Amino acid sequence: MTAGFGLEKLGLFSLRHPWICLLLVGLVTPIMAYGSSQLQYSSDIREIFRSDDPAFKQLDILDEQFPDSQPDLQIVVTADSPFRQQDLRALRALHDKLDEIDGVTGVLSMFSAVTAPDDGTEPKPLFPENLSKIESSQKLRRQVTRHPLIAGRLLADDWQLAVLALSLRSEGQSAERALVKRIGTTADEASAGTDLTVRLTGVAVIRDAIISALSRDQRNFGLVAIGLGLVLCWVFLRRLSLIVIAAVPAVVAVIWLRGGMWLFGQDINLLTSIAPTIILVIVLSDCLHLLFSIRRAVRSGETLETAIEMAVNRVGPACVLTSLTTTLAMASLIWMPHSFIAHFGIATAAGTAMALVVTLLLVPALSSLLLRGFAKESHGKQETDIVGQGIDATCRGAANAVATAPRAIALVGLLLTVAGFWLHTLNQPQYSYMSNLPPDSSALKAIQDFDSKLSGANTLEVLLDWPEKHSLKSFKTLEIIREVHNILAREPEFSAVTSLHTVEEWLGGGMEGEDRLLDFLESTTAESFAKSFVSLKENAIRISARFHDMTSDQLEPILDRVKRRMQRVEDANSGLEISATGIVPVSSRASHEMIRQLNRSLIVAISLILVLIGIGMRSIRAGLASVLPNLFPIAMGGAYLHLVEGGLEFTSLVAFSVGFGIAVDSTIHFLTRYRLERSEEASVNTALKRTIMTVGPVVIMSTVLIAGGIGTTILSSLPMVQLYGTIVVIVLLSAVVGALLFLPAVMSTMERYWPARWKRQP
Repeated sequence: MTAGFGLEKLGLFSLRHPWICLLLVGLVTPIMAYGSSQLQYSSDIREIFRSDDPAFKQLDILDEQFPDSQPDLQIVVTADSPFRQQDLRALRALHDKLDEIDGVTGVLSMFSAVTAPDDGTEPKPLFPENLSKIESSQKLRRQVTRHPLIAGRLLADDWQLAVLALSLRSEGQSAERALVKRIGTTADEASAGTDLTVRLTGVAVIRDAIISALSRDQRNFGLVAIGLGLVLCWVFLRRLSLIVIAAVPAVVAVIWLRGGMWLFGQDINLLTSIAPTIILVIVLSDCLHLLFSIRRAVRSGETLETAIEMAVNRVGPACVLTSLTTTLAMASLIWMPHSFIAHFGIATAAGTAMALVVTLLLVPALSSLLLRGFAKESHGKQETDIVGQGIDATCRGAANAVATAPRAIALVGLLLTVAGFWLHTLNQPQYSYMSNLPPDSSALKAIQDFDSKLSGANTLEVLLDWPEKHSLKSFKTLEIIREVHNILAREPEFSAVTSLHTVEEWLGGGMEGEDRLLDFLESTTAESFAKSFVSLKENAIRISARFHDMTSDQLEPILDRVKRRMQRVEDANSGLEISATGIVPVSSRASHEMIRQLNRSLIVAISLILVLIGIGMRSIRAGLASVLPNLFPIAMGGAYLHLVEGGLEFTSLVAFSVGFGIAVDSTIHFLTRYRLERSEEASVNTALKRTIMTVGPVVIMSTVLIAGGIGTTILSSLPMVQLYGTIVVIVLLSAVVGALLFLPAVMSTMERYWPARWKRQP
C-alpha cells in the first residue's frame, strides 16, 4: 500500500473518466455557491470564550436578573474645556431624543440622577431646569460629580467627558445595526454647533465594528489571495492552461467549504473568516505539486496520459498524506470545550478533506482535456526561466551545504530549536479585551477616553443569591452587602464600587442610612431606582466595580484574591452563594483556560502527525527524522511571540496548529521523493541532492504561494486576525528551512550511523 493508503487512485479514475468527474463537480458547485451567499456573520465577543464554565452561566443569569445593568451602547462625549451651558443643553436634549427612539429601552446619564429623598418627599432631579445655575456654581458642580450614580461613571471630575448609557431591544443583527446608525445620527445632530466630540462604543457598537471588519476582510482576503495566487502561478507556470487547472480546483474548494458551513448552520466569525483562505492555498499547493510533476514528465518525453498517471502515482500519495496530517491538525481543535474554536476546527478539517477530493477529481480531468496543446509543444523540451533558475540555484546551494557539513547543519537546527522552545516556555497567557477591536476604531477610542477620565470601561459584577426564604429587606442582608462592597473597595485596581451600600451612604449612612434605605426600598420610587442593585423576584443582589484596561495575566491574580475573600463571606452565611462575573473577567479567565487546552491539543496533534508520517512511510526512521524539521517552525513562532508580542493569545496557538498542519506537507513530499530515489539504488548523497533539486523548487514555490495567501490576513484591521497571519507566515517560512536544510542533514546523519535497506519500487 502507498503512503496515501491508496486514496490517490481517485485521481486515476478522474484521468480515465474526466467528463463524469466534471459533471459531478458541476452539479454540486451551484448548490454550494447558493449556500455560500447565505452565510451570516457572528460578532458576539462573548461567544469566543463560551463553554460549560459556570462563570458563563452566571453571566447569562446576570443579564436575566438585571437586564439594564449592562448597557448595550454607550455614547462618550468629550470637550477640550469644561462643559458650558450650551454643551449641557445639547447633552440634555440628546438624552431626551435618545429616549424617544424606537428600540431604545432605557437611557442613563447624569441627567438621570436625583436628590436623596428627605422626610418622605419624592426625589427631585439633580440638575435644575435652568442650567446656568450649574455653570455658575462650583458647589453645585461638586454636588453633581460626587453623586453616587455619577461619580466615576457618567461624568469626569473636570467636566470634560460625559457618558450616556443605552439599553436596546434586540431584534436581530440587521435591525441592531440600523438602530446603532440611527443613534449615531441623532448624537451627531444634537452636538452640531458645539465643540463636543461624540463617539459610540459598547457591545452593540463593537458588534457592528466587527461585522464590518469581517465583511471587509472576507472580500479583501478572497480578492487579494486569488489575485496573488494567479500572479504567482503565472510566474511559476507561465502557461494559461496550467494556471486554469491550478485555479479552478482552488475556487471550487472554497465554494464547497462555504456552502458546507451554511448547510451545517455555521456562521462566519473571527476565526472561520480565515478558513476559506487556508483551503484556497492548500489546494493551490497540491495543484502545483501535481502540475510540476506532469510538466516534468512531459518534458522528459512521456505522453500526456502517462505523465498524469505518473504524477498521480508518485505525487498523489504525498498529497493524500499531507491532507490527512493537515486534517488531523485541524481536527485536534474539534474537541475543545469552546465552540468558537471547535467550529473552526470542524470547518478547516472538513474543508481540507473536501479540498483533497476536489483536487483529485479536477486536476487529472482538466489536465487530460486542457494540456494536449502544451504536451505537443513541450514534449521532450527542457525550459527554464529566470525565476526557475534562481530557485534551482537556491536548492543547489542547499544540497551542496548538506553534502559538505550535514552534522553541523543538523546541530545548528537542534540548537535553534532548543533555544526557540526555551523562549516559548517563557511565554505567559496574555489577553486584552481591547484586542478585539481595530486600532483605529472609533469604539476603541471611546473606550480609551472612558478609561483615561473615569473609573474604567470594564466591570466586575458580583451576584449574591439567597434561598427563597431569606428576606432581602433586612439588616443582616445590608451587613453582608457592606462586607462584600468593602472587599472590592479595598482593591486599588477597582473603583466606583456600586451597590445598595452606595445608596445607603447616599441616604446618610450609619444607622440612619440603614433605616432610610429599608424604608426607601418599600417606596414606589425605589422600584426603578434600585432595580439595578436588587432583584426581589430572584432574591438576588448585584454589586459592581469598575477597572481600567489590563491584560489577563494582570487581572487574574486580582480576581483570585477577591474570590478567596468572598468565599470566606459565603462560608460564614449558610445558603448564600456569591459569584463573580462580567464580560471582561470571564473572557480573561476563559482565555487562560483556552490557551492551556490549545497547548495540550497542539502537543497531541504534533505527536499523532509524526506517528502518522512514520506509518505512511512504513518507516520508524522517517518518523524520527521528521521531528527536528517540524518542531523548528513551532520554536521560531514561539520565539517571535516572546521577543516581539510579549505573550500568548489563543489566536497564536490556533495559528501554530494551522501552520504546523500545512508546514508538515513539505516534510512528507521530501520523504516520499527520497524513498523513491533510494529505492532506485542511488547513494545517500545522490538521493538527497536529487530530492532537494526535484522537491525543493516546488516546496519553495508552494510555500511562497501559501504564505502569500494566508499572509493577506496581516492586512486585517482586527489585531487577532493580524497576529494569526503573522505567526502562520513565520511557521511556513521556517518550515522551508527545516525541509531543505535540517531534514536532509538529519537524514544524512542517520544514514551514516543507522543505514537503511531500501526495496526497489516496482
